[in-house]
Amino acid sequence: MNEATAAILNHPGFVTADADSPRENTITIQTYNQVRHLMVLDVDRSNALAPADLSTPALDVALAADRLLASDPSDSERATAELLNYVAATWDKQDLPLREHAQAVARTLPQQRSEG
Repeated sequence: MNEATAAILNHPGFVTADADSPRENTITIQTYNQVRHLMVLDVDRSNALAPADLSTPALDVALAADRLLASDPSDSERATAELLNYVAATWDKQDLPLREHAQAVARTLPQQRSEG
């Protein structure tokens, strides 16, 4: 969780990122203009990933985020996509766990949102 909080604070648009208690899978983020977002991390620790599953390059992470941004996203989806774009843009500066997490999040984003 500390890595996720640190990564969020690397984004220039966020001023605070606090892990919520007692729910260890959530982070509250606040922007400079006082907008708060609640991010829920969905990590399946029981499912070991093969090295081939972690090979998505930064470009694919950014592409998944851009697809989401182009689909009229909700505020939380927009925040997630912008964070993924930031991680992709600073890929070489990020540590391996954050890269792996960004890849996993990008894989969970829908290819295109269904109307409905």
